Amino acid sequence: MRSFLFITCVIALTTLSWGSGTDDLLQYDDGVADWFTFEGEYRGTWFNLEDFYPVKDATGFVIEYAEVWFYHVYATHPWDTSDFIGEITDGTPDSPGTVFAHDSGTAVHLSPSYIYPMSPCTSGTNFTVTEIPQFSAYGAPSMASDVSPAANPRSFTVTTPGIIDFWQYDFLIRVNGYPVPPVELARTTWASLKSTFNCTR
Repeated sequence: MRSFLFITCVIALTTLSWGSGTDDLLQYDDGVADWFTFEGEYRGTWFNLEDFYPVKDATGFVIEYAEVWFYHVYATHPWDTSDFIGEITDGTPDSPGTVFAHDSGTAVHLSPSYIYPMSPCTSGTNFTVTEIPQFSAYGAPSMASDVSPAANPRSFTVTTPGIIDFWQYDFLIRVNGYPVPPVELARTTWASLKSTFNCTR
């Protein structure tokens, strides 16, 4: 059961937003934008390569760019700004490493906003992509989230500094690039499993 606080922060919607379908587009979301949230001083997704490639086959990932998707309900939840900071960082949410990208972007309703590394970069087996809504008074632009509950959540928000709150669903945050060394994407990735078993709330 969702708490009252959760319901006030998150609105339910259902809209298709399919990715580009390349073999090396890493995504946890199931391809359907169903929730959005203004929650958190920053919010993002932690990518663990073992979720996408056979265990220990990929030791790193060359990040070409990240996609961040937003949902804008104009009449009922207008944004006070469409601008945000996008960040790509090596490591996990609670143990960040090298910052590969830190730049401002402009959110667009149900279209990808891109974050590019400052220079060609190769992550370790873990990295994070984060939206920082620092230009807004209340957390706009609102992050899009998918329809299927995550058994082992990778998306998170941070409202209290130092405390990682893992999200019940997966944010529509995706990363394009290729693994090091080259290895085929596993047939049963996170998103495909969620879609195959038709997970519902």
